[in-house]
Amino acid sequence: MVIYNSENLYIQSQTDLLGKITAIDNVINALNTAMLNAATNQNIQEYSLNDGQTQIRTVYRTMDSIINGITALERVKQRYLAQLNGNRVVRGVDSSNFNVVNRR
Repeated sequence: MVIYNSENLYIQSQTDLLGKITAIDNVINALNTAMLNAATNQNIQEYSLNDGQTQIRTVYRTMDSIINGITALERVKQRYLAQLNGNRVVRGVDSSNFNVVNRR
């Protein structure tokens, strides 16, 4: 079993984008569980992720730090998904091209 000291090392240990996205999802799920525990206990000190092959232990002091961690991981995940699926394309269309029905 591999033991990581931080989420960062766990995510970086993955070799491809799909592996990194899965690792981020695993960490987010563990943080959501820690957040639920913090909501009931109000004094979360650490959480651990153990999927049988890896183990992570991280200390969070407050619920806000857990929420900030989840938000940051979701942003990174969206960047990885954009890299995996290609860049997003936005197409601007003039409003005169839309058929508008007046309902009175």
